[in-house]
This record gives sequence, C-alpha cells and structure tokens, in this order.
Amino acid sequence: MAQKLGDGTVLSYSGGAGSISGTFAEISALAVEMRRIVHLLEPLERQLCAEWTWLGNAAGGAGAYPYASLEAMRDAWFQSSSLHETMVRLAANAGQAGVNYAASEANTANSVANARRSAALGQGMDAWRWGPLSAVKIALDIRGLQTTEQDRGLRDSLETMLNQSGAYVAGALGPSVTFAYLISQLENKNAPAAGTLPAFGLRKVVDGLGIAKPGALTVRQVPEQEWHLRSGKFYPPGHAVSAAGVPWSEGSSFAAMLGGSNDAYSYPPGSIGVVRVDKPDGDRAWVVHLPGTEDWGTFDSSNPFDMEGNMEAMTAANHEKFTQQGVLVQELIKESLTASGALPGEDVVLTGHSGGGIHAAAAAADPDFLAEVNVQMIVIAGAPARNAGVGEGVSVVALENDNDVVTALDFGPPMPAPNWVTATSHRPPSGDAAGLVDVLAQAHSLDNYIDDAVLLDQSGDPAVVASAEKLRTILGVGAAGGAIAGSKWVYQGRDGADPGKGKSAPSEAKKKNRTRR
Repeated sequence: MAQKLGDGTVLSYSGGAGSISGTFAEISALAVEMRRIVHLLEPLERQLCAEWTWLGNAAGGAGAYPYASLEAMRDAWFQSSSLHETMVRLAANAGQAGVNYAASEANTANSVANARRSAALGQGMDAWRWGPLSAVKIALDIRGLQTTEQDRGLRDSLETMLNQSGAYVAGALGPSVTFAYLISQLENKNAPAAGTLPAFGLRKVVDGLGIAKPGALTVRQVPEQEWHLRSGKFYPPGHAVSAAGVPWSEGSSFAAMLGGSNDAYSYPPGSIGVVRVDKPDGDRAWVVHLPGTEDWGTFDSSNPFDMEGNMEAMTAANHEKFTQQGVLVQELIKESLTASGALPGEDVVLTGHSGGGIHAAAAAADPDFLAEVNVQMIVIAGAPARNAGVGEGVSVVALENDNDVVTALDFGPPMPAPNWVTATSHRPPSGDAAGLVDVLAQAHSLDNYIDDAVLLDQSGDPAVVASAEKLRTILGVGAAGGAIAGSKWVYQGRDGADPGKGKSAPSEAKKKNRTRR
C-alpha cells in the first residue's frame, strides 16, 4: 500500500496488521484458539456419554421408559462429537495455511533470487566470450543495468547489484570459476538471509588479522550539564549526577521516538539515553535511545558505536564464533537500565538510527538479552536490520528511504511478517541537493527520517495504526497520544581493553552493576 503525504513525499508500507502475512498470522492464532475450544469440549463429550449410559441402565426396569430424554441426550452427544471432529479438522487446516504461506513466501523468494542469479551468471559468461573486449561488454552491462534501474531508488538498485554481482563475476571469470560457482549453488540458499554471510566473512577477516581486539565495557552516568557538550572527556570533573534522574516528558509518537535517537548524537561519544515512563496506573515502562555509528575513522575504537560495534550487531546470532563474544552495546543497554532502576519484566522500547537500528534489532533478536530485558517494540530508521531475526514477540517499525543505500546492506527488504512494518519514503531530494553525494546524505539523514515519521504518525494504514496503538499501550497513554511524565538518564560506554588479555580491568561501577544483576 502507498500513501501520498506532505509535500511530495510518498510512504509505502509492507508487513504488519492488514497485510497478507498479518492475515495468515491471525488465521494461525485462530487455529490455536480452536484447539483450545476442542480441548474444552472433550470432558463435555465424556460427561454426556456417561450420563446417557447411566440413565439408560437406571431406567431399565422402569414402567415408563424415558425414550425422549435418552434420545435427546444421545443426539447431544453425537452433535458434540461431530462438532469436535469438525473443529479439529478446521484447526488443522487453519494452522497448515499459515505454515504453507510462510513456506510459499520463502520458496518464492528463493526462486526469484535463483532466477536472477542465473540470468546474471549468463550475462557474465557472455562477457567472458567477448575475450579481449570483455571490458566493453561489462561496461555495456553496467550501463544497461543503470537504464533498467533508473526508475527505482538507489536502495533497490544496490540490493540488485549486491545479490547478483557474485554470479556475474563468476561467469565473467570463465568456465572453471563458473563451474565452481554452480557447485556452490547446489545447496539450497536462503534468500532472506543472503546478507548475513558477507558480514560474517568480513568480521572473520578483521578478527583473524587482529584489527578488532576483544574489549571490556566501562560505563558512567553523564551529568545533565554534559548532555549537549560533546566534550569527549570520559571523567570530566565538577558535575554531579542524580541517581533519581532528570524529570522528563516522553512523547508517544514515532517522531518522538526517533527524536530521542537524534538527541543521543549530541551526547558525549558512545552515550545512550534512558527514559523511565511513569504510567497513570502506577506501572512503568522504559525507552532506550541509541545513536548511530559515531566513529568511522577507527575500526576498533573506544566508542562502542564504531564499525566493530556494527559488525558485532550484524553477527550477534553467531557471536560465540568470534574472539569478542559479547556485544558491548547490549551490555551498555543492560547496565544502564539496571543503574536507572529498571526491574525485570518491565516493558522496554528501543530506538535507533543507522547503526543504532542494527543494534536495536540485534538486541531484540537475542534470546539471552531478552531474558534480561523485556523488549516489546523497536523503532528504527535507516538501518539494514532485516537479517537480525527479530521474533514475533517484538513489534518492529522500520523507516527506510528509497535512495538510502545504507539500508541496502542487508541485501534486500525484510520478509513479510505480522510484527514487522516497513515504511519506505519516496522523498524527492530538496533543492540544495547538488549531486549524488547530497542525495545520499539527504536520504540517510535522521532529520529527514523524523520528518517522515511525522507523516507516518498521521497515516491511516492499518499496520501503522496497529503499531501506533501498541506504542501508546506500552507507554500508558490514551488513544489521543501525547507526552507522559518520567525521568531521564544518559550513560556513556567506553570500549576498553579486555582484562582477560592482560590489559585494564573493568571499572568499579561496572562491577557493582554486575553484582546487582
């Protein structure tokens, strides 16, 4: 579904309530409910049969035999048994429908991916046949791809190239490489998870070369006076912190959620915001705002939000296969919530832009993390997060832009899911976009994503409405939305040396936090 909103921006939606995947999820849920009803019918059937048998035996010597009553009881028993069998059959069919749909979606995705790879392989082999003029053929193919993709956004074009380039290159390198490539494709490939292998391979390389070294997290609470200083000092003197936090008012819209991540960019490097929401009913909820990648210059820096951190998040499902087996940003989130007084079981919303969105999705998909933090929803923007594997218990609202190439690094759109809503903005570049670099910067800008989120909050799409309602429910606000009172903390995490490697030890604050957990 697409919806035109604002000054030329068009939002299109996939997944969530009202989508095909959402409908089949409702059918599967209905199947579970029908099985529950069937379970409740079983003792009723046994009781009807027993009562019918007992009455027939008891009335055996009676002068006026109760034919009508026995007939009615037998009919009730038969009708109940027939209903039981019908509901068992319907429940099985409904449950199988959901399974069949999921399998069909996966098979379709794999078939389309295989067909596209085969076509790219054939084009590559044609280029090899050109011999000395192969470079000319490759240039023509690139030009043809640009022409074909010109009506699509840069995101989709890059996803196409990422998914097909391996097959094309294999074909262009000649028959021996082509044959090896075909052998590698004999095993069934999972198209939805295509983007996991490059991240895994890249991390293995930097791990093996020692570019990324194991670290240990140290955490400090950032005084309010430093929230917007960007001083870069880890322990600046003269500022006191409050264990009770700073009085704060948290909005309940998608724009407000991403606004919190925007604020996180202004904190000292490596910092996150934690907001406690005090609901009118006395319960509490928590919102954790993550920035995106903050250090691009050093792969393994002291800032957890660097390229090493991104690799940790993108390979979190296989973290035990690397030297650094933890995800420091996840440790930062847990320790910050603990220090703020969060209790197990209290609802948590994670927000993040770009790399922060990757971290939010990785945390929401990690069983160990979810065992300690009750994540109910993540709101992310500009993040290649589809390969994280977020389960059905966590709602996802993801904003992308059709020219945001960063979101293409997961090799494709997320598979349709009832809990994952993707809103893609087809936002025309503003007048000051002088070239490709400006277009790319505007597409990935969090400020622009917040503008998209303002429009998203006005959307009447069923998936968006359902997600907005869940967000308000988590935060304890009514249908009208608005802000709700609470408290806020900011914590800075630093990636130090791993004491297990003979380097510095964790801070005393971290040791105390571990003891409390």
